[in-house]
Amino acid sequence: MENDDIVCNCMQITKGEIIEAIKAGNLKTIEDIGDETEAGTVCGSCHDDIEDIITEVVR
Repeated sequence: MENDDIVCNCMQITKGEIIEAIKAGNLKTIEDIGDETEAGTVCGSCHDDIEDIITEVVR
Protein backbone atom coordinates (compact mmCIF):
# COMPACT_ATOMS: atom_id res chain seq x y z
CA MET A 1 0.00 0.00 0.00
CA GLU A 2 1.33 3.42 -0.99
CA ASN A 3 1.13 6.51 1.23
CA ASP A 4 -1.42 8.16 -1.07
CA ASP A 5 -3.76 5.13 -1.02
CA ILE A 6 -7.08 5.65 0.77
CA VAL A 7 -7.28 3.50 3.91
CA CYS A 8 -10.57 4.81 5.29
CA ASN A 9 -13.08 5.08 2.46
CA CYS A 10 -15.79 6.62 4.65
CA MET A 11 -13.65 9.60 5.67
CA GLN A 12 -11.24 9.57 2.69
CA ILE A 13 -8.15 9.28 4.90
CA THR A 14 -4.90 8.12 3.28
CA LYS A 15 -2.17 5.90 4.64
CA GLY A 16 0.17 8.91 4.63
CA GLU A 17 -2.22 10.96 6.76
CA ILE A 18 -2.45 8.13 9.27
CA ILE A 19 1.34 7.74 9.39
CA GLU A 20 1.78 11.49 9.94
CA ALA A 21 -0.79 11.44 12.76
CA ILE A 22 0.89 8.43 14.43
CA LYS A 23 4.30 10.10 14.34
CA ALA A 24 3.10 13.57 15.36
CA GLY A 25 0.91 12.42 18.23
CA ASN A 26 2.67 9.21 19.30
CA LEU A 27 -0.61 7.39 18.59
CA LYS A 28 -0.80 3.69 19.38
CA THR A 29 -4.44 2.58 18.99
CA ILE A 30 -7.22 2.67 16.43
CA GLU A 31 -9.16 4.83 18.88
CA ASP A 32 -6.28 7.35 19.07
CA ILE A 33 -6.15 7.53 15.29
CA GLY A 34 -9.92 7.91 15.07
CA ASP A 35 -9.84 10.78 17.55
CA GLU A 36 -7.09 12.53 15.61
CA THR A 37 -8.07 11.83 11.98
CA GLU A 38 -11.62 10.35 12.09
CA ALA A 39 -10.28 7.27 10.24
CA GLY A 40 -12.08 4.12 11.36
CA THR A 41 -14.92 5.95 13.07
CA VAL A 42 -17.78 5.15 10.69
CA CYS A 43 -18.07 1.57 9.45
CA GLY A 44 -14.88 0.05 10.88
CA SER A 45 -13.93 -1.92 7.77
CA CYS A 46 -10.49 -0.27 7.74
CA HIS A 47 -9.54 -1.31 11.28
CA ASP A 48 -7.32 -4.17 10.09
CA ASP A 49 -5.45 -1.85 7.72
CA ILE A 50 -5.04 0.75 10.46
CA GLU A 51 -3.66 -1.93 12.82
CA ASP A 52 -1.17 -2.94 10.11
CA ILE A 53 -0.06 0.69 9.72
CA ILE A 54 0.32 1.09 13.50
CA THR A 55 2.49 -2.04 13.60
CA GLU A 56 4.55 -0.84 10.64
CA VAL A 57 5.20 2.63 12.10
CA VAL A 58 5.52 1.88 15.81
CA ARG A 59 7.79 -1.17 15.64
